[in-house]
Amino acid sequence: MTIEHYILAVISTRPCTGYDIKQEFEHPGAGMYWGISFGSIYPKLKKLESEGLIETLHHEETGRGKKVYDLTSKGWRELQKWLKESPQPPILKDELLIKVSFWNHVMLEDREGVIPHLLKRKKETEETLAYYTNWPKNGVSTISEFGMYTIQYVQKKLQAELEWIDETIEAVKGPAKPPAQDPSNLIDKKKERIKKALELEKSDES
Repeated sequence: MTIEHYILAVISTRPCTGYDIKQEFEHPGAGMYWGISFGSIYPKLKKLESEGLIETLHHEETGRGKKVYDLTSKGWRELQKWLKESPQPPILKDELLIKVSFWNHVMLEDREGVIPHLLKRKKETEETLAYYTNWPKNGVSTISEFGMYTIQYVQKKLQAELEWIDETIEAVKGPAKPPAQDPSNLIDKKKERIKKALELEKSDES
């Protein structure tokens, strides 16, 4: 799974300029699929062109004469080859989940302080879900049968996240629960370590 293959996939939908590809990577729902910086696209396009995977069809007459790229026969074969390969498992990187995981045994006196983080995510998730709900009927985008399957997956994932957020907020507002599992009593030990460190800090200041 490489950025180059993502770019080939985007160009497969239609001949594209670098700006077209940038928009595809940065539309409101793109974070559910990929995340690529604008600065990384043009070097990759040059690399793909030098390897014979894409070619310049022409330059746009408007603007600054931007290049319009399409796949070569070699590019189509490479894209087909990549699609047949087994996909790598997704890498989960979610700062909210990390904060929630460590919140209640670090933020000892602020149990409900995590709620604003959850509410912020809820708003963002609702906006993303609205985008994915409207996307298949915006009258502009081309969405294949299989493309619709991926949109439906994202919709279900976002709906599940909203349910989790609401359930977690309600649980946080309620009484504290014992750890689901802590065989080495690390949570209580961590609380003591925090308490000891803060007391030492106060004594150093006085």
